Amino acid sequence: MKTSPPVDRIEIYVRFVDPRTRNAGMFETPCDSIAEAAHKFADDPDCVSAMVVGISAEGRPVAMSDATDQVREALIGMISVGQFESCPHPIVDDAYEDLMEEARQAAEEEADHERVESAMLHI
Repeated sequence: MKTSPPVDRIEIYVRFVDPRTRNAGMFETPCDSIAEAAHKFADDPDCVSAMVVGISAEGRPVAMSDATDQVREALIGMISVGQFESCPHPIVDDAYEDLMEEARQAAEEEADHERVESAMLHI
């Protein structure tokens, strides 16, 4: 059984679909991290998937795996810390709405708590 050469470095490639022509393509420049790929998704709503490619010391691709779910999770993490004022990409529409609702509820609960504390201080 033949084994693959060891992976020397990782590159992440982002794939897109042109909405006018429906042609698929891949950005030529790879991303160095999942976070960088997530930013690429946030910058371009036409991005549809991401692929992690393991590169050997000789510069050849020796391993590949889908990284779209990892990019989605990174975007959700960025949303949860407030990096975006609006939904950054259609891939996280559902999560964005849920996180915004949670933030709204948390703000209401905090405001209620502050009102109760203020009222107790004035008794």
